[in-house]
Amino acid sequence: MSDDTTIRIERFEPELIDGVPSAATVEFLTSISRGFHEAALEAEELKILAGLEINDNTTFTAVYDESAVQPSLHAEAPVATYASFPGTLNIGGGNLMPVHQITSVTVSPTHRRRGLLRRLITEDLAGAREAGTVFAALTASEATIYGRFGFGRATQRARFTLKTHRGASMRVENEGTVVAVDPRELKNYAPGIFAAAHAHTLGSISATQFDVGQAAGLWEDYDSLKPVKNLRAALHLDAQGKPDGFMSYVFAGWKTAPPTMEIGQMCTATGAARRELIAYLGAHDLVEKITGRGPVDDVVPTVLENARAYKVASMGDHLWLRILDLETALSARAYGRDGHIRLRVHDSLGFADGIWDLMVQDSAAGVRRAPEGAVPEATLDVRDLASLYLGGFSATHLAAAGVLKVHTPEALGTLDALFSTDTIPYCQADF
Repeated sequence: MSDDTTIRIERFEPELIDGVPSAATVEFLTSISRGFHEAALEAEELKILAGLEINDNTTFTAVYDESAVQPSLHAEAPVATYASFPGTLNIGGGNLMPVHQITSVTVSPTHRRRGLLRRLITEDLAGAREAGTVFAALTASEATIYGRFGFGRATQRARFTLKTHRGASMRVENEGTVVAVDPRELKNYAPGIFAAAHAHTLGSISATQFDVGQAAGLWEDYDSLKPVKNLRAALHLDAQGKPDGFMSYVFAGWKTAPPTMEIGQMCTATGAARRELIAYLGAHDLVEKITGRGPVDDVVPTVLENARAYKVASMGDHLWLRILDLETALSARAYGRDGHIRLRVHDSLGFADGIWDLMVQDSAAGVRRAPEGAVPEATLDVRDLASLYLGGFSATHLAAAGVLKVHTPEALGTLDALFSTDTIPYCQADF
């Protein structure tokens, strides 16, 4: 049996040599597929994926066990994987902040419960903080893992169904037009629409080249980097003829009952674009249901003539946020009103631990460590501050759950007023 003295950690950039992924890149990507129980990637798919990772400026972290020998896979392949890449997070008020995105986290069942994930993530977060990064973010495959590292649920996402056997009639007139396009055309339009939506959507994470390719049907997902068959697409143009939304979708097949259109990628910069693309899809003959994903405060049921035709099939967490630099994070955020609150923040990794004064006056926030001996007005863990930060979960909600403790009568009302937002945060991106 191996021990920690045989463990070796390497950080490296994905690499294409004469158009072919390096051996280390192939082993890393193959290990990710194995860790998520996906089909083995073919040579061309590995080349595509390596190119996408290079384009995203991804850093790979691979853990090797030098005691492993043949026939073990781990004689060459890593026993754990971890990757990160830079992006931006919309924290409201049009403010796009750099964010450290974490992905591709796997540990082989042969090496579980040995502290590998803790070592990987704590060292990575420490490095990101030292580099001046304010936030880290991820989408969690398991909900019980990342809270202990200070990540909190920041956004949620809904999966919906819409009955369309009578169409999808809306209560308002169209503001723009929808045109059917070849999905490959979205390579030209999706980047601009992604950027416009990101700029005004609280909680949004910047799109990647993978997202653009997925929208255009160049690939379906990370486990199938082959062109999508039978994909269709539509583009929404505003009143001035400017593209401000797109949608790609497939017909589920005649064996599916009732006949269903499934939305793949959909991104809109306005409410008009979202509702008019849905209405367009509902106007297809012989189709009786639409399925798709969207924000929990979707405008579609509000504007439908038959609001009951829209049903939320499921809703769950999506973006998990980690505050690395509390002073900068709280200073950069927009607030609902002026006020002052003294917070005790618990952070087991130490980045945000302490008692902090947040003072908001004339829309400008000031943040500093409280004087020694100061008494906090409220106490919470950094993971719950992350949930409060974007406005997806109110202070009243967190207090009712017991994860926020208030020590003065005014504290709860002050926190609710300061951190309230006009919209519910929403992150479309998967990573």
